[in-house]
Amino acid sequence: MTTTNASVVDSMAHQAGRLCKAKGFHRYLDQAKRTRHGIHHNALPDGSHQLEDATDFIHKACGVQANSEIDHNEKAAHMLRRIITDYRRWQSARGLAQREAMT
Repeated sequence: MTTTNASVVDSMAHQAGRLCKAKGFHRYLDQAKRTRHGIHHNALPDGSHQLEDATDFIHKACGVQANSEIDHNEKAAHMLRRIITDYRRWQSARGLAQREAMT
């Protein structure tokens, strides 16, 4: 009998990996950086952030060096949940949640 380990599928590390691959999350990071630093859209167009940038952002924000650490660090997991919540709010505000679902 084959069983699946739901904790692996739904792990915070797995969620971080999916988030970092999401093109919508890359655009979210573009907009957040423009807003935070007062950068014009022409200087930092949508599509500027890529997988590596998203991964670096998650690791820095969560205080980890690898996604796998998030599963064993409650502070990191809490921060990732906040990031996911903020991203979903951003999607919802733009009507993108259904088209760009992370999950």
